[in-house]
Amino acid sequence: MSRLIGWKARLARELGWPEKLAVLGVGNISRGDDAAGVRTAETLAGLLLSRSIPRLKIMVAHEAPENFTGVVREFGPSHALVIDAAAAGFRPGSVFLVNPETIPDEDISTHRTPLSTLAAYLEKTVGCRVVILGIQPRGFTGGAPLSPPVCLAVDEIAAYLAGFASLRLRFSSASRRKCS
Repeated sequence: MSRLIGWKARLARELGWPEKLAVLGVGNISRGDDAAGVRTAETLAGLLLSRSIPRLKIMVAHEAPENFTGVVREFGPSHALVIDAAAAGFRPGSVFLVNPETIPDEDISTHRTPLSTLAAYLEKTVGCRVVILGIQPRGFTGGAPLSPPVCLAVDEIAAYLAGFASLRLRFSSASRRKCS
């Protein structure tokens, strides 16, 4: 239970003041709560539509985040945040940080490549810090919409990340140093 307390503080601590942040929303939109990461990225992009934050790149990666590694590499982020539905035995809609080392390499999921492999690849080839944010699903029923608790989590995460990006990514690191 203590892993669930303070996900916002833990995420802020893990991301720090990134030079550039890549956000990848992962999941299958046809399988109920598996769409959580995709819907979070879409909601975040909608919230930031009128704001220019060049140090942030949001990608809706669906079930093949490995197809976006070139885009991530070209963007050159200091940090990458991967958002996905993750079954960890918590209440549906719970948000938590996932340790990539706890994801088995042969993990069975809707993704073609396990997120642990994706994280290791991005860290090695891009040189960025990868953080995985999990949303506990209620279910993965084909054709079902997001469950209400997961829908609330999606909105909460997107709102938090919009504020985070506006505060920590909007201004250059040089201007931030002058103010601190």
